[in-house]
Amino acid sequence: LYGYNTDIDGMRLLAKKAGIALSGKKVLVLGSGGTSKTANAVCKNLGAKEIVTVSRKGEINYSNVYSLHSDAQIVINTTPCGMYPDNDSCAIEIDKFSFLEGVIDVVYNPLETKLVRIAREKGIKSVCGLFMLISQAILAAEHFTGKKYNDEVYQNTFNFVLSLKKNIVLIGMPGCGKSTVGKALSEKLGRTFIDTDELIVKNAGMEITEIFNKFGEEYFRRCETEAVKYASSQSGVVIATGGGAVLKKDNIDYLKSNGKIFFLNRPISDIVPTSDRPLSSDYEALKKRFDERYSIYKNTADEEIFISGIVDEAVSRIMESLK
Repeated sequence: LYGYNTDIDGMRLLAKKAGIALSGKKVLVLGSGGTSKTANAVCKNLGAKEIVTVSRKGEINYSNVYSLHSDAQIVINTTPCGMYPDNDSCAIEIDKFSFLEGVIDVVYNPLETKLVRIAREKGIKSVCGLFMLISQAILAAEHFTGKKYNDEVYQNTFNFVLSLKKNIVLIGMPGCGKSTVGKALSEKLGRTFIDTDELIVKNAGMEITEIFNKFGEEYFRRCETEAVKYASSQSGVVIATGGGAVLKKDNIDYLKSNGKIFFLNRPISDIVPTSDRPLSSDYEALKKRFDERYSIYKNTADEEIFISGIVDEAVSRIMESLK
């Protein structure tokens, strides 16, 4: 009888894809379950200098790891920490590891965990587990069928699954067409459409202007964050956000965790102010909001889409970008 563990090669290929070398490195493996054993095997096979397993009840735990092993160079998270629906959690504090050069997180839902996001913001090579999931499945298929698959199959399969799971997120000024474009996209792609403003109204049981009048902007922004958090936790949906959703970093982090963000940039002269938008009810207010937010929209988005009044044109450009 022969036994195979395709997770081992899946994790090895994940590290390779991210450009994270384990040879000669000190590695922290977070967790002590089955995937932790896989990570230990990969580290040994690839020549890690030292492997330290961290667990809640172990000799090395999440309280003493910082004082004993702050010189770790690689972190591999094999715990469910940060996995949906616990997206806000993070197993360790990245800041306390001065020599850290790579983070591997086996979690693949969300597509980008908080651990990986923080590492990337600090310029540390990091990767989540979707490619590992794809790789171990292809490796299993090879054992089942006897057929060998080349690197192109791995990459194409990964791209295909990623495109299905990744949300399409639309940001931009009030009245720029996010909802209209979003609905058209959802129909074309057969995806669920979520409008965060509509979600706020549904949850609050009142219109946005009424929320502002009764409770003020700060309360509205808290409601908006809850709506954004919920929408971002879904997979493969189209999300239209409110014009000011990008003003809070938490919102941006939620949207990026599972989504590709498009800034719909429509000329201010083409946007008609309306009374149901409390912070942009006239042209002067609209212009002021645009000046305040333009750089945030630009810096937040993965791609900027310049649009005129033609909805189909914006939809086509976004769909082309997704290929």
